[in-house]
Amino acid sequence: MLAHLILIAFQAEPSPLPPPVQLEEVEVVGRRGAAKVAPEQELVPEEIDNLGAYDIGEVIARLSERLGLQQPPVVIVNGRQVVDARNFMGFPPDALVRVETLPPQAGALYGGDPSRRVVNIVLQAAFKSRDAQAKMARPNAGGTSSVVGDARQSHIEDNNTFQLGVQASRTTSLRADERPADDRSPSAGEADTLRPEIRVASATVSATGAVGDWTTSFTGAARRQSDAFTTTTAGHVLETRQTVDSLTAAGGVSGRVLGWSLRAGMDGLIARSRQSGLTRFASRTQVLSATVSADRPVMELPTGPILVTADARYTASRSETRNATKTPTHTAQTLDLRSNVNLPILSGFSDRTRRWGDLSVNLGGRLNRQTDAGANGGLNAGFAWTPLSRLRLSAQWSQATDAPTREQRFAPLQYGPSRPVYDFRSGQAVEITPLLGGNPDLAPQTTQTTSLSASAAPFGRWGVQGNFDLQTVRASNAIGALPTLTPAVEAAFPDRIVRDAEGRLIGVDQRPINLAQSKSETLSSGLSANIPLGADANGSTRPGSIQVGISHIWRLGDSLVIRDDLPRLDQLAGDGGGVPRHQLIVKLDGRYARWGVNAVVNWKGPARLRRELGRDGPEDIRLSDLLTAGVRISMTFDAPGATREGERRRNDGFHLEVEVENLFDNRPEARLGDGRPAPGYARNAQDPLGRTLRVSISRRF
Repeated sequence: MLAHLILIAFQAEPSPLPPPVQLEEVEVVGRRGAAKVAPEQELVPEEIDNLGAYDIGEVIARLSERLGLQQPPVVIVNGRQVVDARNFMGFPPDALVRVETLPPQAGALYGGDPSRRVVNIVLQAAFKSRDAQAKMARPNAGGTSSVVGDARQSHIEDNNTFQLGVQASRTTSLRADERPADDRSPSAGEADTLRPEIRVASATVSATGAVGDWTTSFTGAARRQSDAFTTTTAGHVLETRQTVDSLTAAGGVSGRVLGWSLRAGMDGLIARSRQSGLTRFASRTQVLSATVSADRPVMELPTGPILVTADARYTASRSETRNATKTPTHTAQTLDLRSNVNLPILSGFSDRTRRWGDLSVNLGGRLNRQTDAGANGGLNAGFAWTPLSRLRLSAQWSQATDAPTREQRFAPLQYGPSRPVYDFRSGQAVEITPLLGGNPDLAPQTTQTTSLSASAAPFGRWGVQGNFDLQTVRASNAIGALPTLTPAVEAAFPDRIVRDAEGRLIGVDQRPINLAQSKSETLSSGLSANIPLGADANGSTRPGSIQVGISHIWRLGDSLVIRDDLPRLDQLAGDGGGVPRHQLIVKLDGRYARWGVNAVVNWKGPARLRRELGRDGPEDIRLSDLLTAGVRISMTFDAPGATREGERRRNDGFHLEVEVENLFDNRPEARLGDGRPAPGYARNAQDPLGRTLRVSISRRF
């Protein structure tokens, strides 16, 4: 595929540019909000509107899905790092001028985790709105429903921004007796909940401003979430309720000091959690963090400036959990230091190196220290090369040792809602109650990541873009959940499996563990185009367009080593987890005048879950491939007196959306290795919701 991208780029490359001409009295104005490196992909206003997102946070989430990211990207604003990007996630999408996906080496350039991608959002210089939204959803089979209400006020004036928002939602529980008995897990009790009841209420306020040459920011949020579910234990129906209250606040400043661009901030969290039912506990958590980051050019070379970044973060946390027998208290302090240097090697603006394009190299390191986990470090290196104006090649390598997070170690023990599990020992599917929480004995994880990327764009009047990314991740002492239950996994972790006196599986301890090794190799590729739809009467503007994107994930390898004395588990072959080798996603986002459409088709290939390591057998589970689709149709009604001329992005009238999720009502299916139906894969066993209808009404006031 790389060769194909290079061929396309060479075919489309224009003739070499002539030497630069020096002009007198000409002022050159840079592009507003430009990042330190040219973007790999860019969404313009039309493409942003086509996504049909409610806020910037949803735009970032949709972009992450398109890129196949395994973790959220680092978000910068108007080409610069900010103290807290959360200040901007709730703004409406039409507050954006453009969204840029930066190449992989930008993670190191902006002082963050070099394995994470960076997204640059460029905001309108002036923006003001009041928005409200109401959502209702119910599956086609009934039994449960959800309602969401949201209201917000937003304001942008250069560096001064303000937003106030409130949200409330409720999802009713889904009981087992609301689904046919022969279509669900046979071990589920009539009163057991297949999906818990969830209630959430939250309020947020954020503001940024300027004090002299410095920019300030503040964010505050309050949130309450209540969950409830019922399980049948020893013939008795027991209800479990959990409530989590949290209050967060963050503030910071940014400016320039002695040639350095400086950002400093503090944020705090107070959370309280209570559970009654299967377990009874009350916990209280306090977290305080301080961050300082800085960057500056330290030397000017003929090919450009050498850029240095430095970051420091200190975190102190304290958690206390009270239960019937004891009240343990855990405290932890961590200090994380990072630094990176970016060296421009070649430049298209230099007479000596113009023919070779742009080439930059980045080198960095980090040090992490935790009070009871010792000191750990890491290194990273990478390069980015643009041999042609429409072709970008990059590579990134990093290795780091990270202590487990506070949640991974000290989250209070609790039981989660029951779920179906296939028990290879008995050959039956049973409902188990998983034990969740932290594991204080976790050891630090060492991770090595290598990625090779290429992108080519844009081509033709449709702006065709293509990209691929080959990534290898190796981890030792890998922190993760218990692999899928098989005889080999149970033999390795017998204390994690709970059976009654008759040998029936009744519980699994799902708290995080250290695995000896893990390795994954993934090839991700994508192709997108923006297709215009007609023109107005004068032929000068387009009333709409359709953006089509195709992405493919090919898992070249996925393996685990539970312990050094045990054989490797090839998850793609079926050892320790049924992982599909291929996944294909097709998305369509379009808008024509007042109408909008968003559609997605997601296909996952077949997989296998072996009973015996290293060989297929008649008692294996063969998972069928799964095709799901969703479609959303939207329409905007003009508000009385609203002017549409020149205000295509403003939705002053009512905005109606009708969405169908899982359009074909497909559910996970499986058979045993000898062709018999697999227990635990009845129609409603793995997915009791199926096709779901959502209706949303919103308006700008």
